[in-house]
Amino acid sequence: MTPEDYQLVCEAFDEVSQLPASERDAHLAARFAQRDDLRKQVAAMLAQDDDSRLDRSPLEAALTAESPTIAIHDTVDVSPPLPASIQIDGYEVEAEIARGGMGVVYRARQQHPNRTVALKMILAGQFASPDEVARFRIEAEAAANLNHPGIVPIYEVGSHAGRHYFSMGYVAGKSLAVALKTETFTFDQAADLVRQIAEAIEYAHQHGVIHRDLKPSNVLLDAEGRPQVTDFGLAKRVDDESHLTCTGQVMGSPGYMAPEQASGRVGQIGAATDVYGLGAILYALLTGKPPFESGSILEAIDLVCTADVTPPRKLNWQIPRKLETICLKCLHKTPGARYKSAAELAADLRAFLSNEPIQARPLSLLERVIFWARRRPGLAITWAAMLLFYAYHLFCVWVVRDPVSVQPLFQLISIATALGYAVGAWFFQRMYERPSTRTTAIYAWMTMNVALLTMLLFSANGASSPLVLGYVLLVAASGALYQTGLVGYVTTISLIGYYLHVLFAVLYPKDPPLDIHWTICLTLSILLLGMIQYFVVRKIRMANA
Repeated sequence: MTPEDYQLVCEAFDEVSQLPASERDAHLAARFAQRDDLRKQVAAMLAQDDDSRLDRSPLEAALTAESPTIAIHDTVDVSPPLPASIQIDGYEVEAEIARGGMGVVYRARQQHPNRTVALKMILAGQFASPDEVARFRIEAEAAANLNHPGIVPIYEVGSHAGRHYFSMGYVAGKSLAVALKTETFTFDQAADLVRQIAEAIEYAHQHGVIHRDLKPSNVLLDAEGRPQVTDFGLAKRVDDESHLTCTGQVMGSPGYMAPEQASGRVGQIGAATDVYGLGAILYALLTGKPPFESGSILEAIDLVCTADVTPPRKLNWQIPRKLETICLKCLHKTPGARYKSAAELAADLRAFLSNEPIQARPLSLLERVIFWARRRPGLAITWAAMLLFYAYHLFCVWVVRDPVSVQPLFQLISIATALGYAVGAWFFQRMYERPSTRTTAIYAWMTMNVALLTMLLFSANGASSPLVLGYVLLVAASGALYQTGLVGYVTTISLIGYYLHVLFAVLYPKDPPLDIHWTICLTLSILLLGMIQYFVVRKIRMANA
């Protein structure tokens, strides 16, 4: 079966599987009037899809079968490994050469024509889930439509004994991941390798295919050192509206995946996602390691979403600045700030290799501030609030001549409070960026905000000071993290902080006197805003559950 025939079979299967069983045969007969072989293939796929055995647990099937003890690994292979001498529809399997989470790759000899190929089979065999089969088909379809010297070609697609397979070009070399462990690449070699990969990826993009899993292990180097991209298992067609990956589902390799992948923002995945992967490969070639490394997958994903990439020149000062600029532009957190296409990246790499000016430019100071604030909104808002507060304080001192603001003690306390807010926000932001201390950081941060505001009010007019509106702002800010418990906590401690001053004003009256109407209004404002935030956050969380 050729790749074109396989695509026809897949399209027919998707269409006919939606029809009632009584109408399927007639529809297939009409669709494949001249191709009885394809009609039989679709019918076989439908029969397998309807087989109740596919609804049984692989473990149950294995336990009831007369088979030896099962060894359980991280990836459960319920089908025994194929003997090296077995022939599959015109192929003679010679040896296993690679194994991944979903598939296994063998070196095989295709009989007609007589050539060595790589034969990839779905690992779970007849027990593969519908999603696994669909992803396997996606890989075959995506690569089968691409004919480029930088992409491993697909020759034939089929199935044998319940195992789906496809044959592809055999690259007699090693993966870039293996080469990185044993070889050192010059800066020009690194740039040229990524340029060639970028040109192949641009070709895929032009044909409507996004790879989504670019990393060194998915790039093979032939005997001449030329790269060829393989493993389109996570590929996505640009015009495909039926995504296997749902919003919030993370797919890819943590060390090399783009932030939009790591955070599960499926709608933002596009050509810029592959540009990020190309930049990550370039980063690994320049520094010998991926942009982000961590001891656990969750921490690696969190770093991808929140942490800044260490500039390559900080790890190796000999890296050319132009190459660092190209690399960092690819690795930008915001997809729109990266190269618009892989072709633009390839053009800049060619310019670098030719000692010509590149199009990429380092970010300006303003751009750095804006993008930094987007990544750390809590810290940015806190620091901006402190600047506004101190500007207001200076206005009261030099323009209004407020009697409280001009007092040296109050000025000293104001400076200390502003510095306390700034330093505390920085500290808790660092805690927040670590998943293990995130919850503690959130509650401690809000506690610090309320405590510092309460302390500042003791040096002002207490419950009569306009600064008490800060409690209302803190309750409003507590809803930004969409945690109902946090909203209730901040509302409670804000009321406690405010009523400390109310109690102090009752016990130690002074000018201006406590306004009971203002006290009631502010209390109700804090309570009502807290309740509104609580129910809004609760509704949002239930909608996203």
